[in-house]
Amino acid sequence: MTLPHHPAAPHEAEERGHAEALLQLCKRLEHAWTLPDVLEAVKPMGESVFDYRHVWLALFDEASGMLDFLTHTTGGEESALSRQLQTMKIPVKGDALLEEIMQATHVVVVEDARTDPRTNKAVVAALHNRTIVNVPLIMADQHLGALGMGTYGDEEGVRPPQPWQIALMQATAGHLAVALDRVRFMTARREAEEALVQQKERLQVTLQSISDAVVTTDAAGQVQYLNPAAQALTGWSLADACGRRHQDVLGLGAEPGTDTAPDLVGRALAQGSTQFHSKLRSTPQAGTPLLMDLSASPLLRPGGDADGVVLVFRDVTEASRLSREMEFQALHDTLTSLGNRRAFENLLTQAFAATRDATAARHCVCYLDLDNFKVINDTCGHAAGDELLRQVAHLFLAHLQTQDLLCRLGGDEFGILLWQQDLQQALQVAERMQQELAAFRFVWRDHVFSVSVSIGAVMLDATTESVGALLQAADSACYVAKDGGRNRIHVYAENDPALAQRYGVMEWVSRIEDALQHDRFELFGQPIIRLGAAPGSPRLGLHCEILLRMRTADGRLVSPGEFMPAVERYQLAARVDRWVIKKALAWMAEHQEGVELCSINLSGQSVGDAAFLGQVLQAMDQTPVRCDRLCFEITETAAMGDLAAANRFFQALRARGCQFALDDFGSGLSSYAYLRELAVDTLKIDGQFVKNMADDPVSFAMVKSIHEIGCLMGKKTVAEFAESQAIVDLLTGLGVHFAQGYALGRPAPLDELLLETVAH
Repeated sequence: MTLPHHPAAPHEAEERGHAEALLQLCKRLEHAWTLPDVLEAVKPMGESVFDYRHVWLALFDEASGMLDFLTHTTGGEESALSRQLQTMKIPVKGDALLEEIMQATHVVVVEDARTDPRTNKAVVAALHNRTIVNVPLIMADQHLGALGMGTYGDEEGVRPPQPWQIALMQATAGHLAVALDRVRFMTARREAEEALVQQKERLQVTLQSISDAVVTTDAAGQVQYLNPAAQALTGWSLADACGRRHQDVLGLGAEPGTDTAPDLVGRALAQGSTQFHSKLRSTPQAGTPLLMDLSASPLLRPGGDADGVVLVFRDVTEASRLSREMEFQALHDTLTSLGNRRAFENLLTQAFAATRDATAARHCVCYLDLDNFKVINDTCGHAAGDELLRQVAHLFLAHLQTQDLLCRLGGDEFGILLWQQDLQQALQVAERMQQELAAFRFVWRDHVFSVSVSIGAVMLDATTESVGALLQAADSACYVAKDGGRNRIHVYAENDPALAQRYGVMEWVSRIEDALQHDRFELFGQPIIRLGAAPGSPRLGLHCEILLRMRTADGRLVSPGEFMPAVERYQLAARVDRWVIKKALAWMAEHQEGVELCSINLSGQSVGDAAFLGQVLQAMDQTPVRCDRLCFEITETAAMGDLAAANRFFQALRARGCQFALDDFGSGLSSYAYLRELAVDTLKIDGQFVKNMADDPVSFAMVKSIHEIGCLMGKKTVAEFAESQAIVDLLTGLGVHFAQGYALGRPAPLDELLLETVAH
């Protein structure tokens, strides 16, 4: 820009004053160790020499591309914004004025900041800037930033600098650049020193506090330092240990075959890398022998030579003991100290491999299951059951040879591998075990129990397919022995009819799993008809029992009589019941205007499963269905099995409005005795009495008795297996409330049943 005409230069006296001002500036800068000190040193120049109240430093941070502004007012009160801007950061890129300042080697003057297009008008308005002078701070061709000065508002107005002022400002900036360079150097040095001190302190604190023991040595293996953990572990204090051999401080014993302790330092220095040593035996000064894991790492100087070694070690004595104990527990049963299932399978794998190499190798595997063990557990508690298992294990061991193996496989099940014994020899051992166990009496306090065992036997030889097949065969043979009357021995053989029947049940498991996964179950229903209603009177809606069918992969429809035994046997009932409830609730929600009451059968396994109850409640919460139109049927046998669990189930769902029916009532021996304790709404009379009541007076009397007792207790009655009109007439005459059976309606898909109900 072109400066206005002013007198060419100050008078000689003024020049001497300017020189004195520069001298005083230099003296102040000699004591400036921080950026605020530098700003404070130049402050008098702005006020007394240049007559600019506003003075600032704008320093460029190359890493961030920002200008750090340190502002200062030389007179008057600071505004709130002014105080905020004392350490303000402004990006250079995109700001025309700042970009010009950072590139210029000359003084950049803004005569009037209010009108100059290069300025940020918002900042100008807030700070009341008028004239702004920016003097570049350059050191060794490096732009450090700028020294800024200026005037305030209308009271100071526009006052651009005169040529002598610009020259003096440039001289001032030269001294400031030198001072700033020194400050930056001193700041960097101080920060480096502080970082070094902090790092040393952190390392010291770390060494003092870490749980691992740390020892440092010189290149000769002499100890120089021990942290507190090392002092505690070795029994040596830092003062006593310094200068001693590391072998002595660590208490290392002689290596096998030598008279000297290992030189851990020498080995680490020779290799030039960290060396690891596992389970070193040590007898430190503390006196307690221990095992230690240790690493030895050389301390290398920049040139590559080693100053010494850092030894880091920890006591692994207890960990090693626990590891051995865990290894034992992993292969042993904690109750009997016999091998466990894992140990049994491991040895069977070895025996199986031996039969692959030597076809003459023959062994016998027996699977043993105690009979009625649950009775003892339920009668006397688990402590009695545990003691029985220990005594039985001892009894079995007495009949085995050294090379044989007895393992507890879980619960009351044992496995035996009879090594190099043929079937005849194995059966003799098994029979002796059975006979001695039959003569054994288990005494627990005032109770005396007899115990028996069911045994399944299978040969392990060159024809055995796999260990898995072997175990399955032994388990199946034991199951057949138990199912055949208990206290028996059953030998596995191919084409065994009893095993074929068991495998038939087992095959259903995979089909059931497949049906659950691919949604191949279907809901059917059988109508439940109100008896005694006037002929032609309309139904209130569909009242039915929901039934389950399964569609096989080839499209065949399967009745529950084929797959439910497997569902119950293999603990799949809760999963199947969850599927039924989910689908039934969804169907009822869609058609509830046409539904009076739907009954859903539940397994005893489901009723006794606490998680199942929560899942039922959740399904009800997620489905908009009227719960008062829902009835759950539970068999009398299941309810009697766990009365407490059954009543908890009843109470939770009754609170939602659900009803309950006791299915197959009359089949148990204690039906009437327990009826008062069961909060049910309906009794479903066992069909074995109903279907014969027209021809058998006893059956008729049973139906009549059950109905009368139900009425006295305020419960409705439903007669199952109403197979003929004659039976329906008899039931009506007795006053039985409802009936279901082929004479009143056959099972059909729910949608068809609903349409039929609507049509009537």
